[in-house]
Amino acid sequence: MRFISVFFIFFMLAAYMAVLPAYADTRYVDDQLIITLRAGRSSDHKILKTLKTGAPVEVLEEDDKYLKVRISDGSVGYVLRQYISSELPKTLVIDRLEKEKSSLQKRIKDTEDAKNALQTKYNAIQNKYKEELSEITSQSSTVEQNLAQALKNERTLAEKYNILLAQSENVVEITAERDQLLETNKKLTAEVQNLQVVNDKISDSRMIKWFLAGGGVLLLGWIIGKISRKKRSRL
Repeated sequence: MRFISVFFIFFMLAAYMAVLPAYADTRYVDDQLIITLRAGRSSDHKILKTLKTGAPVEVLEEDDKYLKVRISDGSVGYVLRQYISSELPKTLVIDRLEKEKSSLQKRIKDTEDAKNALQTKYNAIQNKYKEELSEITSQSSTVEQNLAQALKNERTLAEKYNILLAQSENVVEITAERDQLLETNKKLTAEVQNLQVVNDKISDSRMIKWFLAGGGVLLLGWIIGKISRKKRSRL
């Protein structure tokens, strides 16, 4: 009796394990198939839906032959286990790869467009940079020329300053000499004026002497003439 009880318990555990609900996971109808979703675990049960290749199903329970599944519209039924795979069907893989390819091609195109836009912007910036560099170079050349001219002018002014500085060292001496010459000139002028006065006086004196001498001669001549006339009258 005890043996029968143990066997019964073991049989019940095995049966329970056979129909134990699996963790809900998503599987797919295998490649190139159209299968039926039935209301029970046999082909005698009513067909609820037909499922095409790649249709996702959520596994609720499983045994050796059938899977209890839920499809995308919420319907629950049974499908043959042999037609369900955990791997994504090749058609879906190809479709996904095609979509990824299209997405990558679009990304490549967008990247190329962005690259071209950046290249155009880079070229514009480079051209602007070249223009600005040329202008800066020209301005730099002008500044260098102005600087060279300014340095030349500075050297010229420095030379003139040094000359003026050297000349200014003799300013006091030159001023003293000038004052001395002016004083000497004044003295000479005074002497000249004195000499002129003396000369004028001498000239006047000479004129008087010559006048007196001339008068004396005339007077002497008159006297001599008068004497001569007297002598003639006596004869």
